Amino acid sequence: MLNYAFDNKIGFELVNLEPDMQSFTIKSQDLIIVNLNWHNRNEVPFQIAHEISHITNSDNLILYKSKSCKYKLSYEHNADLKALNILIPMYLSRTEYTINNIYPLMEQLAIPKRLTNETKQITSKYIQKGC
Repeated sequence: MLNYAFDNKIGFELVNLEPDMQSFTIKSQDLIIVNLNWHNRNEVPFQIAHEISHITNSDNLILYKSKSCKYKLSYEHNADLKALNILIPMYLSRTEYTINNIYPLMEQLAIPKRLTNETKQITSKYIQKGC
């Protein structure tokens, strides 16, 4: 994931913060801060992909910080979808995988269960393309 960030001119800083502090984006600097001390290390690659997505989606973080939940949910969901479109093809290019059971893929990539349907759709798309 860090190579992907580097290739897309996105900076990153690897830090050890409190275990409950998520990685985050500093959009004005195209920089992601990655908490290597996150309580579930398996989630870090998805978090990195998610933060990269905020930058590549050109999310307006001023609106994101507004009190309107509508903006926040939209940005978060779009960043999740983009993260899946980054992670899944990378994963499929390195493994033999069929769409029969999506849960091992989700477990290995620590994809949140709330994204099960989206993961199925995106994985199916890339399998059909022959990743």
